[in-house]
Amino acid sequence: MLFLKRLAVLMFYASLPLLIPLGYSIYLEDGAWATLAFTILLMALPAVPQILKHIFQNIKNFVISIFKPDTPFNYANLLDLDKMREEVAELTLGQILALVSAAWLIIPAISAIPYLAYTFEPVDAYFESISGWTSTGLSALPTLNGLPPSIILYRSVTQWIGGLGIVILMLTVMKGREAKHFLKAEGRTATDVGISKTAGNIWGIYLVLTLVGVVLLYAVGFDPLNSVNLTLAGVSNGGFFPFDSYDFDDSQKIILASLMFGGATSFIFYRNLLARKFKEAFFDEELAFYVLITVTAVGLIYVVGHEGIFNTFLNSVSAIACGGFAIGDLSIMSAFPTYIIILLMLMGGMMGSTTGGIKLWRILVVLKSIMRNIKSAFLPVGSVQIVKINGNPISEEFIVESSTFIFAYMLLFLFGCGVLMAIDFEIEDSMFMIASAMGNVGLAIIPVPEMAQGTKIFLIALMYLGRIEIFPSLALIRYILRR
Repeated sequence: MLFLKRLAVLMFYASLPLLIPLGYSIYLEDGAWATLAFTILLMALPAVPQILKHIFQNIKNFVISIFKPDTPFNYANLLDLDKMREEVAELTLGQILALVSAAWLIIPAISAIPYLAYTFEPVDAYFESISGWTSTGLSALPTLNGLPPSIILYRSVTQWIGGLGIVILMLTVMKGREAKHFLKAEGRTATDVGISKTAGNIWGIYLVLTLVGVVLLYAVGFDPLNSVNLTLAGVSNGGFFPFDSYDFDDSQKIILASLMFGGATSFIFYRNLLARKFKEAFFDEELAFYVLITVTAVGLIYVVGHEGIFNTFLNSVSAIACGGFAIGDLSIMSAFPTYIIILLMLMGGMMGSTTGGIKLWRILVVLKSIMRNIKSAFLPVGSVQIVKINGNPISEEFIVESSTFIFAYMLLFLFGCGVLMAIDFEIEDSMFMIASAMGNVGLAIIPVPEMAQGTKIFLIALMYLGRIEIFPSLALIRYILRR
């Protein structure tokens, strides 16, 4: 029962941002408001009874406090957040992992209703929905023509929420151990994005990045609606284009690439900037690694692959930031640029950001661990070498955890490639599409709408596993079997 109550709260929080496209639909009178309202109601309804119960109880306590001044009443706890914290604290780590895994399946399922309403096939509708919530950006829709503007905005909003993760919406009502468990369920740690009060600061930074993106895109020639849609998909590293085709100029490509690069930069960087800790912000080893890999990839593709510099810059950033925006036909690239793009999609951006993939922090930890082991071979017996990043020691537990995750990630990647090759895709196309789906990137070398339904279902599974970073799904399976 507690598991279902917490799932209902997650769904309620996820439904709140969807009020934005609902309001826009009512304003435009584009006919989509009923479908959007039904979707939001269905998602929020399970949590309404317990929220109303909390509100009524607090109203009762408020009235009592008026007639009995010695009765304490905390006005900040309108929704009885302390009670929520107590209930969440009762969940084990395994139950929380299962809870988050279930949320990432059920919320996209309900959110597929607007796509079903516009006559898309069930598999295509769910594909589009989970691609949005996982901020992947692969689209099963053959065209956006005929969709109301509010539905296109709805697609973008789902990516914007998914960029930080549904769970981050709840962190302002949690603290301590339970918040850390929820972060772990989404492949994050407390130091990546912060917990409790700090989570509110993260949303503040996210909103500022979004507003800056809208202004910049409007300044380089996009209309207001496209500026909003592209920004929501850009800072979240989602990748849904709000149109079928568009002739981008070079300045627009630079701004789009910058939005994706900024979204894939750790929120710790922005927190340090706001705190005026400029040394910690700009001399971060993971940030330096991120910039080095991006610049190297752009240079290699431009020089060896002979691709245009602006297209190369945007596509390379889109790959490593898991952004999904692509300029030009990626299927006509030569083998070497395709190889580089695949590597970038596997890597992903910085830990504690909106990106997917393995994450550069894990790669950096494992690389330093390898160098530590090589050095140890030439040192006297008994010498101790410690892996450090930014001068801070990395625990052996985290080194093992990072190594295990990378190994599991690559195993799943190779398995996925094998499945697509068995379906009769070429090895290069298979590697590209699996890296894109698992890394929640959204770049496509094969048109997704033309794929068989079974192939789309397989890619749905990979997008899901990539978003929750594999291991929480095992907790969900174990939880279901035990129940």
